Parts: sequence; C-alpha cells; structure tokens
Amino acid sequence: MNNNWKWLHVCLLFLMCFVMQTTVAQWLAIFDAGPDFILIFIISVAIKHGPAAGVLWGFIAGFSQDVYAPVEWLGANTISFTILGFLVGQLEERFLTLNLPAKVGVLGFGFFLCDMLYFFLTGLEKEVVTNLFFSKTIPECLYTMVVGAVVFHLSIGKPKKHV
Repeated sequence: MNNNWKWLHVCLLFLMCFVMQTTVAQWLAIFDAGPDFILIFIISVAIKHGPAAGVLWGFIAGFSQDVYAPVEWLGANTISFTILGFLVGQLEERFLTLNLPAKVGVLGFGFFLCDMLYFFLTGLEKEVVTNLFFSKTIPECLYTMVVGAVVFHLSIGKPKKHV
C-alpha cells in the first residue's frame, strides 16, 4: 500500500474514533464509565508506526479533545496524549513484537499513565485524585482494555502463511 494511502487510512481511523468517542462511547457507558476509543487509537498507531507517529497523533488527539470538550486546563490532554504516544511508540513493532495480551497490558498501563499525567498537570488535590482514580480511572481502564482487546484481536487478523 502506498505511504500516502496509509496516512489517509490513519486519518480516517482517527476521525472514526473521534466520532465514536463523542457518540457511541456515551451509549456504551456502564455506571458512567465508557471505553476510550481515542486512547486505543493512539496506542495502536504508536505501536504500529513508532514514536514519531505516536507523538503526532497523540498531539492531534489531545488537542482535539482539549478544544472539543469543556475543560478548565487547556493543553492537559494534549501533553498527556503526546507523552503517551512517545512512550508507547518506543515499543514499535519493528523492534518488538507484542502479542494480544501484551498489547492489552500496554493499553491498561497507558490508560493509567495518561490519567495520572492529566491529574498531575491539572493540579488536582490528593483527595480528588483518589476519588477520581477509584470512581472513573479504574472502571474506564477495565472497559477500555476489554474493547481494546476486541479491536486488537480484529486488527491482528489471521497470520500470514509464508510459502
């Protein structure tokens, strides 16, 4: 596939994930916890294309969320997702092949890291962070890991046979 088509494909995937995050995620919410499709997208792109792509799409996704969502701290999502994209991009598939459980583990770790960075950047008090951690971060992380496992399983597809 041509390199330009690959990036167009990634752009369309981002738009689809952004639309799903702003619409479908609300419908799928259980006890006010829903999957984070944008985080799944960032981690998938960073693992597949490396740290430069992870930083680029982390920045774009974080900036989009900062502009779209009503937040008090403009830029906190941008910084969190950009750092996440870089760190996960270090696990690029050309250097390290991750199986499905490892990818889901990276997704869970990335979710916690991203939330902790966001909480740190916004300067929330310890009690508020503790409450948010148990009431939002853990349930949303688990939900995102389940949805991410399905997405990773579908994107891995059948192994290619070498003849």
